[in-house]
Amino acid sequence: MDPTRDIGALLAAFRAGEPWAAEELYARFGPTIRANVRRRLPPQLRSRFDSVDFVQDVWASFLIAPSEGRAFTSPQALASFLARVAHNKVVEMSRQQLGTQKYDRSREVPAAGAEPPDRAPSPSQVVIADERWERLLQNFSGRQRVVAERLRDGYGLDDIVRLTDVSLSTVNRIVRRLKDLAGV
Repeated sequence: MDPTRDIGALLAAFRAGEPWAAEELYARFGPTIRANVRRRLPPQLRSRFDSVDFVQDVWASFLIAPSEGRAFTSPQALASFLARVAHNKVVEMSRQQLGTQKYDRSREVPAAGAEPPDRAPSPSQVVIADERWERLLQNFSGRQRVVAERLRDGYGLDDIVRLTDVSLSTVNRIVRRLKDLAGV
């Protein structure tokens, strides 16, 4: 590790994929990140999380974040940036784990007139499901097909017995066979 090495050249080598640059960045700034995490990690979370996990998370964020618009002119500027990322990671996890108001879902109220997201299957999912259904029905006779179709339409077992004039035990046997064929 060369402390006199220009930070711009080091980052350029790092972005070019030079392994020595990654090692040097980790050696120079890893202890700073770890110290920031340890200083900010609440006592309640110390038994659940290791500071090294947060350090790795900071490096992962630094690696995947686009570098455009960020020019670190000095080692202190990069250390300050990494310390802010570490702080944000610890605060985010603290909020999630300690149940602060931001993550308290019980106080959420749906907006007036807001509709829930559409849970309908996509057209391709419908086609795939229909093809699977047809393959399943190839194993059934005419009357068994009618019972299976009624099941698919959402009829209850008693309604199917009444509508198809089939015994309840036969309907149950068809249900078990459908489950076996479908792998459910």
